[in-house]
Amino acid sequence: MRHLLPVLVLTLGGCSTQTVALNERWRPLVEVVERPDLLISAGVATTLGTRLYVADLRAFEASFPAGSVEREALLLHEQVHAQRQLGEGLGPWLARYLNDADFMWREEQEGWFLQLRHLQANGRPLAPVVIAELLAGYRNLTGPMVSAQEALTWVQDVLAGRWSPSSVPASVPPAPEEGL
Repeated sequence: MRHLLPVLVLTLGGCSTQTVALNERWRPLVEVVERPDLLISAGVATTLGTRLYVADLRAFEASFPAGSVEREALLLHEQVHAQRQLGEGLGPWLARYLNDADFMWREEQEGWFLQLRHLQANGRPLAPVVIAELLAGYRNLTGPMVSAQEALTWVQDVLAGRWSPSSVPASVPPAPEEGL
């Protein structure tokens, strides 16, 4: 990680092509920044400090239109990362995230919990197997974050109201009574 952090800082120092400002509700996040040189895939969004980085801002706007349930769900997820990064310090947080799969999984559980519950509460269809496969694809420098089976069990537990993080904001709606 010591070798990656200076490269990451230097990479972030370049000019971005486009940005979208976020309103106060999403603090500490302040904007969405297009950085195709930072992210490999157009479908990836990552938060570093107070900014959410995407490879293609136009694709982001199409997939997550302003005011949509999908954008709110994603911003809830990324807001958690921003808060936790700033609380722990961006460098130490990134070092742990990139080098400790268990830490990475706990951090993603915090964000994904809010994202899934928001989508669920707003009637969006959710495919637990697809979400689990996506989570199983997360990797850091030590390898995979989580197995597909563990991710699937976790997603099912979240959607059925059997799992919640240690600190759930009051704005998170309860799980539906009927389960999945």
